[in-house]
Amino acid sequence: MNTTYSVWEAENTHHSINRAKERAGLNKKKAEKMMELARERGIGYEECKWSLDRNFLISRTTDTTVAIAYNGYCFIFDRETCKCITMYLLPKTFGKKKTFYQSGKRKDGRYELMYA
Repeated sequence: MNTTYSVWEAENTHHSINRAKERAGLNKKKAEKMMELARERGIGYEECKWSLDRNFLISRTTDTTVAIAYNGYCFIFDRETCKCITMYLLPKTFGKKKTFYQSGKRKDGRYELMYA
């Protein structure tokens, strides 16, 4: 995320620290480090390659917040202060070009893979 406020020493909310402990198993110091790296290296919806990923991040972005994907998690940051509000896991299909649904056996005995 290339922003001018990424150099700030932004404090994260207590809620985001608690969610990092709960969902990622990180202590406070590692959670703050991960949120700092998400500010610097994470990708927003402008940088997503596929429309499915882009639409996922757009749906989480509002006028006052921005959704950033980093290291398998979606971080929600405040636009003005750059504080992390919360974080949660990205869907398993995020970043994958094809989504595997199932494999089935056809009548002729061959297997086929079904993709979205």
